[in-house]
Amino acid sequence: MAREKLSRWGGPMAKRRFILYIALLSVFTVAANLVAARAGGLPASSFFIMCSPALAAIVASILTRRSLKAIGWRPWPVKWLAAGWVLPILYAFPAYVLVWITGLGSVPNPTFLERARLILDMPTEPNWVVIVAAFGFISIVNLLPAMIFSLGEEIGWRGFLVPELTKWVGFRKACLLSGSIWSAWHLPGVLAGSYGSSGTPLAYQLACFTAMVIATGVVLAWLRMKSGSIWPAAIMHATHNGIIQAFFGPITADTGLTRYFTGEFGIALVPFTLALAWYCWRRAGDAEITSAEGPGRIVTEPEPTVSPRPSK
Repeated sequence: MAREKLSRWGGPMAKRRFILYIALLSVFTVAANLVAARAGGLPASSFFIMCSPALAAIVASILTRRSLKAIGWRPWPVKWLAAGWVLPILYAFPAYVLVWITGLGSVPNPTFLERARLILDMPTEPNWVVIVAAFGFISIVNLLPAMIFSLGEEIGWRGFLVPELTKWVGFRKACLLSGSIWSAWHLPGVLAGSYGSSGTPLAYQLACFTAMVIATGVVLAWLRMKSGSIWPAAIMHATHNGIIQAFFGPITADTGLTRYFTGEFGIALVPFTLALAWYCWRRAGDAEITSAEGPGRIVTEPEPTVSPRPSK
């Protein structure tokens, strides 16, 4: 009898799951944006939009009999949870320090300090104490509430899309493809003006945002496959949103050209996220992973499916 060698990663099924996921994601995203438009920007409508990737992943999993455990629900090892929190700080802090020391933005913004003193009830404390307390509140205390929103995306992007793409096209291509899809998914909000910046050309915003999202997508994919868990990616996503949108951006005062450099639609974050993405990219080939299906290795190129040879 001839021996049959099967592809370990199930490429054909992964391809079908990918196509189904994209179709479902498109339907749910369009529906969510229509609801948001009619709701007039209520928080609940934004939550529905951010949950559309997770909803598409869950439905696609059920329809294709993919175990929901494959999303990666294990909250350990703890070191990867810590990595998810630290990594956004590693690329955001030097980016903003560079903005501050070059005079492209000034720090601290008096408006930020005033609001922080009011919210934290710190009317007389020194500025540096208020700043440290605000950073801790945003990045630690507010982490769990922020993760409710980030999980809505991460269950879809890194819980479903990245593992299935890795089975089909290999890890490195999966990083680029999933990051590009993630970036494109934000386009309706950016083009509609509900998500983005002001004071800079739209083409410039899109270029900076796309590069930053694809780069962080590589890091998030590596973190998900390396840890075998969705939680480090969810923590990284939530921490990124918190410190960029609620701390580093608001604490930086505009000096004229600041908007060209700060935030997700400025250039300052791009080189630092690209450097971190390159580090993860280079380590992908020999990185050990523990997936929901057992121990293995990140597949940098798809493994071929070999058809059974006919018996002679």
